Formats: sequence, C-alpha cells, structure tokens
Amino acid sequence: MRRLQLNSSSFREMREDDYIYVDKTKWIERLLTTNKAYFFSRPRRFGKSLTISTLKELFKGEKELFKDLYIYDKWDFVEYPVIVFDFNRIMNKNSDILEKALLDSVYKNGLNYGIEINYNLSSSAFSDLVVKLYQKFNQKVVILIDEYDKPMIDHLGKGAEHIKIANQNRDVLKSFFGVVKSNEVVDVLKFVFVTGVSRFVKVSIFSEWNNLSDISGEPEYAGFLGYSEDEIIQNFKPYLEELYIKYNFNKDECLAEIKRWYNGYRFSIYSDLKVYNPISLMSAFDKKRFDNYWFKTATPSFLVNLLKEQNYYLPKLENVEIKENFLEVFDIENLAIVPLLFQTGYLTITDYEDGFVTLNYPNIEVKNSFNDILLNFYYSPQTEIFLLARDLGKAFRDENFDEIQPLLNETLSQIPYPIHNKNENYYHSIVYMILSVLGLKTTSEVINSKGRLDMKIEFGDKIFLIEFKANQNATIAINQIKNKYLISYKSSIKKIYLCGINFDIEKREVDEVLVENQK
Repeated sequence: MRRLQLNSSSFREMREDDYIYVDKTKWIERLLTTNKAYFFSRPRRFGKSLTISTLKELFKGEKELFKDLYIYDKWDFVEYPVIVFDFNRIMNKNSDILEKALLDSVYKNGLNYGIEINYNLSSSAFSDLVVKLYQKFNQKVVILIDEYDKPMIDHLGKGAEHIKIANQNRDVLKSFFGVVKSNEVVDVLKFVFVTGVSRFVKVSIFSEWNNLSDISGEPEYAGFLGYSEDEIIQNFKPYLEELYIKYNFNKDECLAEIKRWYNGYRFSIYSDLKVYNPISLMSAFDKKRFDNYWFKTATPSFLVNLLKEQNYYLPKLENVEIKENFLEVFDIENLAIVPLLFQTGYLTITDYEDGFVTLNYPNIEVKNSFNDILLNFYYSPQTEIFLLARDLGKAFRDENFDEIQPLLNETLSQIPYPIHNKNENYYHSIVYMILSVLGLKTTSEVINSKGRLDMKIEFGDKIFLIEFKANQNATIAINQIKNKYLISYKSSIKKIYLCGINFDIEKREVDEVLVENQK
C-alpha cells in the first residue's frame, strides 16, 4: 500500500517517495487564476504547511512533481523566485529574538538565490530582498508565510507579561511586513499566500496589504484543506478495507464510525460541507483503531487558561450561538473565547440563520478529549474519579438508578475542597465533563422553543433527559422537563427517562435523584 503522510509536510517527499497525496490542486488553480494575495486560516494539523510546500514547488517550476494531478496541464510551470517564512521555525521568545530571527530568515532566503542582504537594513531588509530578486531574475516574486500568528499564540494564556510580549511581537511583525505596501514591492509581486490558525491579529499586522483576500470562510474553499468523504473513499481504499476486517464492519458501518470520530469540521457559513481532520484520520488508519490522535500532538493550555480566567460555563460550549461577525477576534488583550475556539478547531459551525451562527464540537474526538483536559485542568481529579465516572455511565445504561446518587457523591468527594463553587452550574459542569470523557453520547444545553434542557444522554435504546437543581428538589426538575422539553421526544421510538438531580450546596453533595420512565 502507498504510505500515509503522518510526519512530513514536504510535497516533494510525498510525491517522490510514494506517499498518498489527496489532490488539492484544483483549489490551488482557482487561487492562481482569481487573485494574487491571500490569507487562509485553519486549525493546526490540517495541511497548511503542506499547502505552502506545494505552492513553493509549483512556483519553482517542478512540473514532474505534479504529474497526474489536476493542475498538471493547467499551469505553465515557469520558475519564479520564492521567499518562504515558516514561523514554526522562527524563534519568538521575545520581540528582540523575533526580530533577529526574521532578519536571519531574510538572509537565508537571499543566500538561496545568491543574494546577500545587509543586516543593518533592519525592517527594510525584506523589501530589499524582494526588489533584488526581481532585478536578478527579471521575474516577479512569490511570498509564502506559514503560521504567521505563532509569535502571538505562543504567549497567550500565560499571564500579563506574556500578553505584553505577544503585543510586542505583533508590532515587530507589523513593522517587518508593512514594507510590502510600498509601490516598488507591490509592483514586483507575483503571488502572496499567508496561513495561520487565528484571524485575531491579521488585520493589525497586514493592514497595509489592502489586496490580501481572506478566503478562510469562503464557500469555494470549504473543502480546500481537510478530507471529504469522497476523497477518503477514493484515496484510502486499502486502509478502509483493513478496518472492515478488524472491526467486522461493512462499508457503511465503517464510514459511519470514522465520521463519528473525525468528521464534522465546517468552516463556511455559506457551505454545509464538512471535512475530516487529516492527521487524525491517517493515524487511525495507521494504528488500525479509533482513538484520540489530534490532541496527543499538543495540549491546548492557553485555551484552557482563558476559559478558566473568564469563568466560562463549560456545558454552554455545546450549541453556543454568536453573531456572524463575531467569528473573528482582533484584540489580544480582550480575547473572546468562543470565536477563538472556532478558529482553533475546538468548535465548528453546525447551523447558520438570520445572522446568527450555532457552534458545537465537531466530533467525538474533540469533545471527549477536550473535556478530559478541562476536567484535569479545572478540578485536578484523582485517578479514581475516572473509574467512578465509568460506573456512573454503566448505572444509566443498565438502569441501575439506585446507584446514581451514591456514585455522584463519591465522584464529587474526589474534587479538592478549595475549588468547590456554590452554584448549580459548577455541579452541572462536573457531571457533564465526567460523562463526556467516557465517550457517552452526551449533549448539554439542548435547545427547543421553550428553553434549554441541561443534559441529554442517549444510548441505543433509551434517552435520559436530565435537569439539575441546587437547593431545591428533584421533583421541580422533573416537572420542568415535562412542561418544557418532553414534547420534543414524544415521537421517539426509544424509551424516555426523565431524571431530576438536586444538589445541596452547603453539604457539597447530591441529596436527591428522581428517575421517571415515560415509555
């Protein structure tokens, strides 16, 4: 079988060493024939660096690398001078280090073409390189910038001093790239492509690049990065067949399980196309098992810290609604957590209506893993809490309702005393997270026309509708479900259970659990 691309972002290596390459060049051809300067954001490990590498080889005129790909007979493959800034390799510990690293990058880009740049030129070194490349080769210049926002993101969620560094780094980048606005540079540019995870500082850094087109949310590019189901079927057939055999799946069953784990990323409000996370999908093919792979590559510490700093009500991350224009964030000092979670891939678009966007977790991999991380960061639980969570899930599944209250209380007893909060949301958050990390089909803040149900747990043959109360009683919770939420499930063929849970805030325990069977 052809090899899976798990650790390389080199287009040349993939094409020369028989890796599977999912052909994305029809989108590249659209880029080349529509405009000449673009910004494109996607979450990490979605193929941005591979796209930069692909564009580099294309503008170097390496036609044979593109044989049998869509663009092969649609591009002239003339060689152009190419400048690459890869911020995965540019140090950013502080603004002085960043500025020196940028000058080093300019110097190395120049040496690749036999051009020496004077270090004393400082911020004008970049424009000097562009002009000299054009003069030497009599061809317009290509600029490729990968992960432009890393010098800011690396310092978020680490306190005031790092926010200061993030702002200083942003100012360095703005000064450095701002030289491109000059006519002598603009007139000799062939193509510009900038990638990043976030869009919250794009405007301030590239404000002078008036023609930089942001295609991140455009429907024409919804399938540019990530894999569609058709692309999976066309390119990974031998790996799919291995999963069929291991799990005794037929084709539809296998695709359904892959979709549940790794699909669901929707990047445009104007297109309902959803794509799979490439690195997670290929890791599942490589290991021949369904597991969390994306999160194993990095822990989103800065996002967790921001959630904690803002005291965010965690169950609300499901079915959260915001105005369309709030999907972008520009202010480092006052970051809006929901748009940032969308841009970094932890939430995705599930609906759009009348200028409002509904966001939710894209798949089970993100939901379960993120809640696992949140539980550890927020509550520092002992190992035993996960065993108790497992037993709690079984109690719901097996309808052992007498076990729910003692299991909940034993679970709560594992939470360190100083971080207990005296409100209903706190307990709702804990129960939600411990059930989510088990992989149960839990949904929080379930919306209907009369309000939001606190939680739903769905098994193959049954559904639990759960409402939490604090210092009240479980009967009130049951009646609220009957009066507001039960109507949405009248037509279900599954057994419906109503579950009311009341917390005694002073005692920090559950004092009542009621379960009623409706079918």
